[in-house]
Amino acid sequence: MKTFIRIAAVLLIGLASAASRAEPVVGEAAPKLDIELIDGKQLTSRALEGKVVVYLFWATWCPVCAADLPGYAKLYKAYKVRGLEIVAVSLDEDKEDAAQFWQYYGYRFPVAMRSAHIREAFGRIVGTPTVYIVDRKGILRVKHLGQLSYEELEARIRGLLRPTADRARTSLALGAKILPLVPATLALK
Repeated sequence: MKTFIRIAAVLLIGLASAASRAEPVVGEAAPKLDIELIDGKQLTSRALEGKVVVYLFWATWCPVCAADLPGYAKLYKAYKVRGLEIVAVSLDEDKEDAAQFWQYYGYRFPVAMRSAHIREAFGRIVGTPTVYIVDRKGILRVKHLGQLSYEELEARIRGLLRPTADRARTSLALGAKILPLVPATLALK
């Protein structure tokens, strides 16, 4: 009976702890946090404002992560200039393992170790990879556990990077000229 009571107490404490760290909810504001990167630099929440941000929770021991990371690197290279930021958060125990992995493969997007404040902001990560995608306004749009194909990830990112109707209306209101679509052969005559 004492063992049962101890187990029940541990479970209740665990549930209470998990409840205090609420996970981000799709459609609501994503956590804003400053992140210390593996190289010691700071990635501030202010630097991420107005960008589409992908938070990728991964680990060196995760074969799916290892298979997916080249795709993330390709997306980062292609879309960084359009406002994409990818932040890889390692769940490894040893910072040196993650740093060596990152250096060996030559990835250029930011990488950090999961810290107490990242854990607090994102709650419990139950598996790898786990992906959160935040739009330019700071709203969480995607929360996904497991592999995302390159095509699906790119489509979601491109959709969030695309100019919105609000921006187009603003441009019109400011007197932006809209050029008619004219076939190239007619335009040259």
